[in-house]
Amino acid sequence: MDKIKLNRIELWGSIGVLEEEKTGAQRYWISIEIEADLKPAGLSDQLEDTIDYSSVFDLCASLMQGSECDLIEAFAEELSCRMFQQFAIAQSVMIEILKPDAPMSGSFESVGIEIVRTRNG
Repeated sequence: MDKIKLNRIELWGSIGVLEEEKTGAQRYWISIEIEADLKPAGLSDQLEDTIDYSSVFDLCASLMQGSECDLIEAFAEELSCRMFQQFAIAQSVMIEILKPDAPMSGSFESVGIEIVRTRNG
């Protein structure tokens, strides 16, 4: 299956369990892979036959802006559901969310999650 990829979208939001995460914006890196049949777009060279990257970005950014989730797992689940609603040719999605500034002690690049969802599963 073909894939559309957006790598390390950087967004700011307030997803988290701790009060400090809820009151101040923190940085998130989000990567998305959408499996879809891209052959029709390859043959037609028409945007309406594929999934517009900017539409995926806008969906992710607007959802982050209004998110009241405590967990990045819940945010990822909501984002995957919205992608299937908005993009009819999407067959599966992989969403990785990393928190490079997670409020925990120690040295690390980031912490995060990855989910994979299918349209009919």
